[in-house]
Amino acid sequence: MGELLAEQSLAPLRALPEGKAERLADTLDALLMSAGRTAPEVASALGIHPQTARNRLRRLNDLFGKGLSDPMFRLDALIALRTRALRARDQSSTSGSLS
Repeated sequence: MGELLAEQSLAPLRALPEGKAERLADTLDALLMSAGRTAPEVASALGIHPQTARNRLRRLNDLFGKGLSDPMFRLDALIALRTRALRARDQSSTSGSLS
C-alpha cells in the first residue's frame, strides 16, 4: 500500500533530477511534520536558510498545488514518504551487510 501511495502521491517528484527530487521530498516531509507549516519551521527542521525553505516551498506548491492543503493528500504523502524512507534504510542496511 505504501508503495502505491508513493507512486501516486509523489508522482510530480519523479520528473525531477534525483538530487532535486530528494531535497524536495525532504522539504515536503518537514512541511508535513511542522505544526505551523511555516518556512522558518521547515528551515529549522532541515538545517537550511529560511529563504531556501521558501524557495523549495514555492516549488512544492507549483508541483502539488492545492494538494498541500488537502488533509487526505497530506496523509497519503506522509505515508508515502515514510515508506520511501524505510525502503531506503532497508536497502542501505542490506547493502552494508554484504560488504
